[in-house]
Amino acid sequence: MKSSSISFYFVLYLVAVITVFVITGERDQLLRQRDEDIAHLIEIYIKPLRLTAYADTARFFLEENQVSTPVPARIRVKADGPMDREDIQFRVLEVRDGAGNILDHRSFRTLNENGDGVVVCPALTPGTYRVSVAGYKRRLLSVGKTMRVSIRDTTYEIAYSPRLESVDRDTAILLARVEKSGIVPPQLTLSVPETHDAWVIGPPYVKKIFLGGVQDVGKVAFGVSGGGRIEPGTAGASFVLLTWEQPALGRHSFVVNADARRGLGERDRASASFSVEVFPASFAVVPPQRGFWGIPFIFNGQIAGLGTLDLAVEYGHDGQILEKRPVIPPDTVIPQRGWNTLVFRVLYRGNPIKEHRVALESPPPPQIRWVQQNLDRTRNAFVITAESGDPLGGSVSLSLQSEPSGIAALDRIRGTRFTITVDLKKHPAAVFLKLTATDRFGGQSISAKQFNIPQ
Repeated sequence: MKSSSISFYFVLYLVAVITVFVITGERDQLLRQRDEDIAHLIEIYIKPLRLTAYADTARFFLEENQVSTPVPARIRVKADGPMDREDIQFRVLEVRDGAGNILDHRSFRTLNENGDGVVVCPALTPGTYRVSVAGYKRRLLSVGKTMRVSIRDTTYEIAYSPRLESVDRDTAILLARVEKSGIVPPQLTLSVPETHDAWVIGPPYVKKIFLGGVQDVGKVAFGVSGGGRIEPGTAGASFVLLTWEQPALGRHSFVVNADARRGLGERDRASASFSVEVFPASFAVVPPQRGFWGIPFIFNGQIAGLGTLDLAVEYGHDGQILEKRPVIPPDTVIPQRGWNTLVFRVLYRGNPIKEHRVALESPPPPQIRWVQQNLDRTRNAFVITAESGDPLGGSVSLSLQSEPSGIAALDRIRGTRFTITVDLKKHPAAVFLKLTATDRFGGQSISAKQFNIPQ
């Protein structure tokens, strides 16, 4: 008998332990899934940093009497992902020659040039070079078993996720080749990163034109068909800038012609073409013109025809700019009492293109609506229904006065729909009712009405 009892309790103990393990396992699985979902949302919002080479192989040519590049060779790496790229830090991890031998990379410098990375090389002798470049933009910080994420001006703390370790970091391999040009100097080349751009009326349009085959772009002559001008190049640069001061609506085609002026005929001449479509700076969703103190104002700064990653919004009030934010998600601002005007300024690639002003005022008082009336003979009562709400449809506080006094009662003192019951025991011929509604924003309204009682 004793042995049977011990076996029974031992089985109960095993069942309890197994149950605890099952519950703990399910909980841990749910927590892991939650952390993965949060990490996925953060990746979507802050856009991982991605580095790519501008060209498969950057080529540099030496004249017959040169043993190394006379000016520092510059190799460019394109950065994508973050909206603000000017603070990305670049560094050279490793340099190898064509045979795979590791070279001293301490004389290789890196720059951030308009958001892209530039590797400035020392004097290079003929050969192939493999440069490993890393980029870093500080947005996430690991602290123990948690990570701090900076989004806009707010820092959030989430559980550590290995998949987020690479969001702020990326590497790219850049290939460069230095070779003797022999008797015939290299062909001049022109290229553009994108052959079709979108722009808006307002700011000047600026385009990078990349050159190859020459050491000094400052000696190259340019001509532009379609409008705009070429800013003079500087020694050591690999591109020049085309500036179109006053873009016009519609689709426009441009052809840039260049002449290296080396006396080499066709080898000195090159061209590049691209198109630009200019849109009016109009809101995709027309924002309201009026706002109210204490009531959230939602502003959607998306511009029709333009990508959201190129847009940002500055907002402020009464001439004071408070903050700059991405255009997605829409801004929500709660105006403070005493503000006169909200100002939203939309930026396209850093240039202001659209401004929207919102006049601020006291919120409208709650409105009282007499909905219906009904004679209830079974209860010997006259029943009246009224409705009221604040500007956002929220509840209000309601008070009641009646004449004759005390003849009517409210079913509640706060809400959006109210029932008033008039007692008919004293057989009144009429009743006068006065309602006062007060909302959370301080607004108040009064409505009075006389009702004749059917006999």
